[in-house]
Amino acid sequence: MPSWLKNTLIAAGIMTLCWGGAIAYWRTSTNTPATGDLLLVLLAAPLAVLAAIWLGKKMVSARAKAAPAVATVAVAQPAASATLSAPPLALLASALRAPHGASAEELATAIAANKARPDLDPELVDDDGFPVTSARSEEAVDEALQEEFTEWLTLAGMADLQLGETHWRALTLGTAVVRDLAGEAVLQLLPESGTPLPLRLLPLLPASWTVEQRHAAGLWLEHTVAQFGWPVEHLTRVDVARDATLASAIGQCAADSQAVSMLVACDSYIAQETVDEWAANETLFKSERLQGRVPGEGAAGLLMTSLKHAQSLQGRAFALLGPVKEVSMASVNDNKSLAVAPLSNLARQACSEAKVELGNVGMIVADTGSRTNRVGELMEVASSAFPHLGNTADVACVGISSGSCGAVSYVTALALAQYQAVSRSAPVLYASNEETYARYVALVHPMPLRT
Repeated sequence: MPSWLKNTLIAAGIMTLCWGGAIAYWRTSTNTPATGDLLLVLLAAPLAVLAAIWLGKKMVSARAKAAPAVATVAVAQPAASATLSAPPLALLASALRAPHGASAEELATAIAANKARPDLDPELVDDDGFPVTSARSEEAVDEALQEEFTEWLTLAGMADLQLGETHWRALTLGTAVVRDLAGEAVLQLLPESGTPLPLRLLPLLPASWTVEQRHAAGLWLEHTVAQFGWPVEHLTRVDVARDATLASAIGQCAADSQAVSMLVACDSYIAQETVDEWAANETLFKSERLQGRVPGEGAAGLLMTSLKHAQSLQGRAFALLGPVKEVSMASVNDNKSLAVAPLSNLARQACSEAKVELGNVGMIVADTGSRTNRVGELMEVASSAFPHLGNTADVACVGISSGSCGAVSYVTALALAQYQAVSRSAPVLYASNEETYARYVALVHPMPLRT
């Protein structure tokens, strides 16, 4: 029952009891009630009872919230000092295929203009036949690519591989991103003579895909990089765990300081099957609908290498990804619950260790989606630790524009943080709070152009 209806019925019941009791008493009494008696019984008494109930609920709620808050902080604080033990990574280039931009610059412009919002889907409907809200990409269908991929599967002996609508859409977007990054890698990093650096491809593929689908997609993306001219003998595909987190993915990228890493994520939930599956599970459907979950899709990638190698590049501006700060915590899925302290502590710690004043942070970029508690958590951190930043112009929530699309959101946010750090010439705080049991923070620094 909605809370407003429940409160209305309680108030009506109390008024009925007070007025009914008073009327019944006066009908059996020989005394005529005075004006003061009427005001006391018919107005003051019901209001006093309602006020007592309201204050009681507030006190009980405050006590109930205090205990979990203390427990959450107590669990989170020891982990707040956890830092990804990896050297800083230079972010050389990014590529995107988001519903509202095919590059970090396009996405930044759409977010700044408040145009990066999900809309009613032209095809997907709910159980009642009404359109659902989605974040659909116009570049997720490429029939020529499907034909090329099908022919490649046959040549590779995987002609029996079964792919559904969401697989094709994610693979199409991911291939486009890999092509962009492969072109950048050949242009920036492939020497005219001599031995090139090893190039490591790390594909973050949807966890729902089968082993065969993930294997085939990884081989295809590796094949795509080789098509752009990177020597096959210096190209390696690194398998990423199905449940890889942001910290583990970045850790794998930094594992080989003598190589260049290409981190690519792609995913899609744009299919009627997705909507029907969410609706079939009534409990999940109701909770996620309240939290603002919408089907989304996209692909994002980053080209990274060690700081030492990046500094040898001439005429290229890049950004430096500092250590990733991580905290483990209890689940925070209720719209009314916030976990501001762990994320705020991480942000302050990251700035302190990097010797960056809080007031010098130029922007916050996060993978935050439309769920009320996640947005509230980020905005509380921004207002408390970075009051000089404007909530509209200086805080970007990438997940709101992309909908639900797995690891794509946090890679997209990192790509956008790289772009903003270079364009604003100021440190950008990267935050990730979409995972259920973890929060991540890192500073992205602009590096001066070398000539």
